[in-house]
Amino acid sequence: GNPADAKVVGRILLTSTANTASDDTITAFDGMGGQGLLPIPVVYNGWVQNLPQSWKNQLTAQQLDPLNSSE
Repeated sequence: GNPADAKVVGRILLTSTANTASDDTITAFDGMGGQGLLPIPVVYNGWVQNLPQSWKNQLTAQQLDPLNSSE
């Protein structure tokens, strides 16, 4: 794929309200960190090699190797 073809397909606001369920109190920098979200594909070279096998099994050949896949 060509990175120029990428599109924004959604947004997630990473802030909390009084009604937000949490397993701990935020002490600083509200909205920072992973927030339990893992966007796929992760956009760095080698991301597939480090992906857990159970998630890797759900990807297409083109997602696993976009530059060399014939899909």
